[in-house]
Amino acid sequence: MAGRLQGRRILVTGAASGMGRAIAEMFATEGAGLALLDLNNEGVQAVADELGAVGYACDVSDRDAVNAVAIKAGQALGGIDGVVNAAGILTIKPFGELEPKSWDRMLAINLTGPFNVVYAALPMLRAATSATIVNIASTSALMPMAGTTGYSASKAGLAMFTKCLGFDLGPNIRANSICPGVIKTEMTRYLWENPEHSERAAERVALKRLGLPEDVARAALFFSTEDSGFTTGTELPVDGGFSWR
Repeated sequence: MAGRLQGRRILVTGAASGMGRAIAEMFATEGAGLALLDLNNEGVQAVADELGAVGYACDVSDRDAVNAVAIKAGQALGGIDGVVNAAGILTIKPFGELEPKSWDRMLAINLTGPFNVVYAALPMLRAATSATIVNIASTSALMPMAGTTGYSASKAGLAMFTKCLGFDLGPNIRANSICPGVIKTEMTRYLWENPEHSERAAERVALKRLGLPEDVARAALFFSTEDSGFTTGTELPVDGGFSWR
């Protein structure tokens, strides 16, 4: 039986690990042709080889590099009709201790990076009959959290960027964002490796557990198929019931 993404050609950033890797793995199982990007060259090549995809080392904040990789990816796949921006970084510090270079880097990766990728892929997305953009934001985009000034600002900007894409690029391109809570990835290892911190985090959510990368991958799959065909410009919390609104 054909997968739900059979015939789709999707570019995934941050694909060497964590949520990006889980998304790539699930999308490959569903039949998508994949171009995988990550700053970690060895990691992204390993995942690409495993999934029968093409992989590229790329810093998404480097606009020229992204433009060059998008062209290569489009040539390798015969076009691009889907993007998932999962690359991201996190620094947790009170505002008074946050170094300006950390602020700059978070905005460069978490906000300008998705802009660069979408902008580079836009001619191919527009050439597709129906295209999708999925941006991985955060519950930090929806509510303030201590020590996350730069991260929250970048992710809130990403959520609004996605809404604007939904307006500007419809009707043939849909754009939606996912707002994960605490997901067990390398980025949050500091939290879930500590049993006390992990238990406290789990108790704060309705489902009483931390999220898994596969939880986010399933949401990305939803937004990348016709199951969400009448949904654009919105954000979906995947947080176990943390950011009630």
